[in-house]
Amino acid sequence: MNLGVISDFIFKEAITSLEVATIDDSDRCNLVLSTIEGDVRILKLESGKKMKLTQVAKASGLPPVLTLAIGSVMGGDMPDLVVGGLDNTIRVISLSDGSLTVKDTTQLGTLPTAVCVTNVVGDEASEIVVATNDRALRCYGWFDVCLDKLAHKVVDRPVFSMQPLRSKDLPYSRLVFGDDSGHLYVYQYADDRLHEISRMGLGGDVHLVATGNITGGRSDNIITVSDGVNLSLLAIGQNGLEVRAGMKAPSPITSVRIGRLHKDSEQAHIMVGLGDSTVILLSYDGHQLVQDASIKTNKKRSAESLAAFGDLNGDGEAEIVQAVGNTISLITATK
Repeated sequence: MNLGVISDFIFKEAITSLEVATIDDSDRCNLVLSTIEGDVRILKLESGKKMKLTQVAKASGLPPVLTLAIGSVMGGDMPDLVVGGLDNTIRVISLSDGSLTVKDTTQLGTLPTAVCVTNVVGDEASEIVVATNDRALRCYGWFDVCLDKLAHKVVDRPVFSMQPLRSKDLPYSRLVFGDDSGHLYVYQYADDRLHEISRMGLGGDVHLVATGNITGGRSDNIITVSDGVNLSLLAIGQNGLEVRAGMKAPSPITSVRIGRLHKDSEQAHIMVGLGDSTVILLSYDGHQLVQDASIKTNKKRSAESLAAFGDLNGDGEAEIVQAVGNTISLITATK
């Protein structure tokens, strides 16, 4: 497999968060990003003689965004944006008639450090679970016209990365996150509370997690990044969490995702973004993690790169999107 940059896009401001999801009811994914100036933008890729990113909608004047997640909070057909801001709030933002509108602003009283939008109850809408720097997890659901708190849980350490953990046997999602004590946790919402149902000691500072199905089981796998460079693949076995494979990255990992790149392949990949602008694709061969491809997009020194992937041009194949500073690189993977 080979990775190649097919286009670069330069923005005026540095990009602080990056997601790929279908927002505008089209046949392709949108690029969703926030900038250091507090803008949140939805973009779409226009193909032609020269590729360009066209702005679908923009929300300006927001406090700097610390964390961003996407999901159908209000229960509509199209997902909403949930952003945690430097002003100690979370906002639910919805696209309507070509404009991004803030539907609700909820005060947290402290800085949000991670946010996860997923269905923890088992109904039609998704709930919001937000972690804050006072070591709390807060769960919110949408009721009529605003968010309402469903649960509040104080945990051992601050949480900086949190993802949904899905299973084919369950109508709801669980939550997975790590902390600087070296532990990975699985939580579940039930009876108006967030309950810990499993934990595993991995060692180091578990600062990034990703979820998705790699090994073909009935539940998502979990990828953890500890001490910046140590990558672990976990599965839920009969006796709880099990480590299936691991490897050490050559430089600090700043983003990690799980998904499929090709429509005619069942092979899932782990996409790893390194701080030096390198993107690595990994697969699992049943015994170990195997590097399938890598590319370094920026010759200049960088400290962080954000990466995501999805079908941006509507051909059924996923493109990789990487943000380094104020530059977006569009990357394709060819077999």
